[in-house]
Amino acid sequence: MKAAALPSWALNPTLHLVLNAALVTVSELLLKAGAREAAAGRTPHWLDWSGVPALSSVWVLAGILCYLLSFANWLYLLRIVPLYIAFPVTNLSHALIPMGAWVFFGERFGVGRALGFALIIAGTWFVARPSARKEGVR
Repeated sequence: MKAAALPSWALNPTLHLVLNAALVTVSELLLKAGAREAAAGRTPHWLDWSGVPALSSVWVLAGILCYLLSFANWLYLLRIVPLYIAFPVTNLSHALIPMGAWVFFGERFGVGRALGFALIIAGTWFVARPSARKEGVR
């Protein structure tokens, strides 16, 4: 029996680049939620330093699953997108994670950091977009 082919949109490199940045971002936010949950729980003081108690959190397990999915997606990306495009786009998570922490956890950052996040986003655009057109990545 022949395997069903995936629709062309499911193999779109741009979709997978965005998906990878999103998965890395979501995994970090889930890990943060799990670490906060574990910190509020009762664990032996001698074990707190290790982070091991957080492994019992469903948030942490979901974060690990997102990391595994992002890793599998990254391996797919490395086959179809030049590394000099894929790496900067995936690093958008360096701007997305703090913004997610602000939205979901109320973490604050100053104007200087906000400008830095804007520079990361703009830099990714300038590094990846012109190259993506030339390389045929959509």
